[in-house]
Formats: sequence, structure tokens, C-alpha cells
Amino acid sequence: MFMASNQFKVVKGCEETFETAWRETSVRLRDAAGLIGFRFHKGREVGPHVLYFSVTMWETEERFIDWRRGELYGAPRGSLDPRCASRLEEFDAAVSRSNPQ
Repeated sequence: MFMASNQFKVVKGCEETFETAWRETSVRLRDAAGLIGFRFHKGREVGPHVLYFSVTMWETEERFIDWRRGELYGAPRGSLDPRCASRLEEFDAAVSRSNPQ
């Protein structure tokens, strides 16, 4: 399994627009080959921004890369008001551990 995580800094007042774009993304993600699931969280206000964090889980990193290269990736961002555009920060795993069942 491969997990991709992102943090978004969204301008205060644009939360509803951003969340709507993510709801649209969640519909598109259902059809993504290799997607296991995703989580989307709203965080705290930091200065002029509200933080959001997402995690997507994929069968393999290759499936994730295929999705990012496809037309579904980034489609909702095109509908966001440029004044509300979020700043995306992407993360890779630095430490990974699984607990045996």
C-alpha cells in the first residue's frame, strides 16, 4: 500500500469553496484505479489561513502516479477563485511501521 499526504493552506473565508471542490474530488476519486480510500481533515486557523490535510491510500505508488498524470487530477482546483487558492504542501513517508495483526 502507498499513502500520499498533503497539507493545504486556504485563505480564511474560502473554506466553503475549498470544501466543495474536495467533495467534487471525492466523487472523481471513486473511479480512480487502485484507490483504497482517502481522508480529508479541516485543521486550525493559522494567521490568514485555515489548514486542511488529506491522505489517500493506494494499492501501489504506481497507481498513485498514474492518477496524478491523468485528467482527473487537479480538475476541481481549476474552479477555485484564484484569491482563495490554497498552497499545497506534499509529504513523503519518512518513517513507516505496521503493527502485526
